Amino acid sequence: MKRIIKNENSQIVVGKLNYPANAPEIRTILEQEQNGFCAYTEYRISAGFSTDVEHFNPNLKGSKEDNYNNWFAVSHKWNNFKNNKWSDFQPILYPTDKDFENRIFYDKEEAFYLWKENDIEAENLIKLLNLNNNQLVKERKAKIELLKTLFSEQEKEISFKKWLHHPKSKKNLIEFRRAIEEVFNINLENE
Repeated sequence: MKRIIKNENSQIVVGKLNYPANAPEIRTILEQEQNGFCAYTEYRISAGFSTDVEHFNPNLKGSKEDNYNNWFAVSHKWNNFKNNKWSDFQPILYPTDKDFENRIFYDKEEAFYLWKENDIEAENLIKLLNLNNNQLVKERKAKIELLKTLFSEQEKEISFKKWLHHPKSKKNLIEFRRAIEEVFNINLENE
């Protein structure tokens, strides 16, 4: 999972869009701002993918405090993992926290997300969102292994970067971006 950066000039903010009245439009804008990926799993959002406007703090839903900073486009399945568990995982690290990637780490060998000892907020986020779900871990591992086999063993990092710059690379289709960035030591946002 990567930190989600909110845009103070988002069409949602500028257009003063409200939930639930503008839910479909909000979902579409959030998907675009998140580069077409689920905020939690980093699965690619596609035509067969059921996406929700997720209210990260469900206690805010329907209140005046519920706004753009609490909304994310997420997989319906992963949204349901949180269902009725919010109070069990407090305090919690927000996906927009400026230190997010210094508090949640990706284990390259096990394909798990880890946290620093005693960082209860980071631990709670990982557990609440079920980021180390067995199936999700298997799929992250499989994606990394596939990419490793596509590029020569000696020049994995160089070959991967060359591919990303190729006009037909379709890098916007790459799932599990945080895992790939960690394993290949690259920044997909800047490539």
